[in-house]
Amino acid sequence: MDATVPKLKVLIIDDDPSLRRLVQVVFERDGFETSVANEGSEGLRRALMNPPNIIILDIMMEGLHGFEVCKMLRANSSLRRTAIIIISGKSYKPDIDKAMELGADSYVVKPFSPKELLEIAIKHMNERMSQP
Repeated sequence: MDATVPKLKVLIIDDDPSLRRLVQVVFERDGFETSVANEGSEGLRRALMNPPNIIILDIMMEGLHGFEVCKMLRANSSLRRTAIIIISGKSYKPDIDKAMELGADSYVVKPFSPKELLEIAIKHMNERMSQP
C-alpha cells in the first residue's frame, strides 16, 4: 500500500466494550484506521481533534446521550463530510426519525450484521465525501 495515501478513519462511540471491539475488528479488516470512545463527550473530543470519515454512534450511553452527540457533531462544520451511523437496540420509529432529523446518515438496529454495518457506513461515507 502506498504510504502517502492516508487511511480512512472510523471513530466508534459506544459504552459496550464487546460491541466496540466487534465494530473495530470489522473496520480494521477492511483497512480502516480505528479509534474508540466509551462515552459521548470523549467521542466528541476525539472527532474534533482528528475528524474521521465515519462515526459509529450508540444512542444509549451514560453522560451525553447519542442524540446530543449527533447534534453537536453536525453543528461543527469540520465534520460536515463525516458520515454518522447510529447504532441502537431501540427500533422505535420516533427514535429513528429523530436521529435522521439531527443529521445521522443511517440508523442500524442491534443486533446487526457486521458486514451490513460496514456496507452502510461505506455507502454514506462515499456520499458525504463526494459533496462539494
